[in-house]
Amino acid sequence: MNNQELSYKLKYILHELGMNKTEFLSACRIFSPSISKPTILNAINGKNTIAPTIETLSTIIKVCQTSGNEKLKNISYDFLLNDNIQEVEEINSQIYQEIGLSDDVINKLKQYNHPLYYDYGNVINYYLYHMPTNYWKYLEYFKTTCDIINSLIREDIKSLWKNIDNDAYLSYLEYNFKNVYEILNTIRNTKQIEKKESLIALLKIVKQHFNYLLNEFNFNLYKLMEGNEK
Repeated sequence: MNNQELSYKLKYILHELGMNKTEFLSACRIFSPSISKPTILNAINGKNTIAPTIETLSTIIKVCQTSGNEKLKNISYDFLLNDNIQEVEEINSQIYQEIGLSDDVINKLKQYNHPLYYDYGNVINYYLYHMPTNYWKYLEYFKTTCDIINSLIREDIKSLWKNIDNDAYLSYLEYNFKNVYEILNTIRNTKQIEKKESLIALLKIVKQHFNYLLNEFNFNLYKLMEGNEK
């Protein structure tokens, strides 16, 4: 659990309750008279040195569930702690097998679709549905280009070999940037790097190319969102 993330969520709860910290402490003491002021304030301010106890979390949940606020009635331990319990991990594993997303990404998407925290599910669905497949291909090529540049700058040879060993990326360069392709393909085959600075300069042009294509995709998506707006 990240203390700052819990702090953000508690501040959201206070906002929804229309309470300040003192009022929230008083509300918590209705359910747990012995709960201390530092316990609540440190949690809200993100200054906990240890994780809140189950009793503290249970008290916060009871305050939310009895507040009459529809947004807060489903506040749970999972929401407050973002616990990766075994059941969730098993579900994530099934999702990963189907669409290839990591646990972190799956949990982030679930969080973004949480009506009590973020509510970005509709726009994320819109984005993923309407963005053409080539967008993701060019985004991958943009990242690969950036990774190659950074590998050259850091002289991280192991990372460089890994990034260059990408047939689809090299095929694209062969068709669109033959001079860059020939240099990278030579490096791939010989494991020798020559004229590093010149190669970096050429790769920055390739990066600008992909950056332009990605911006064009986004621009077209924004226009699609506008529809017939005048």
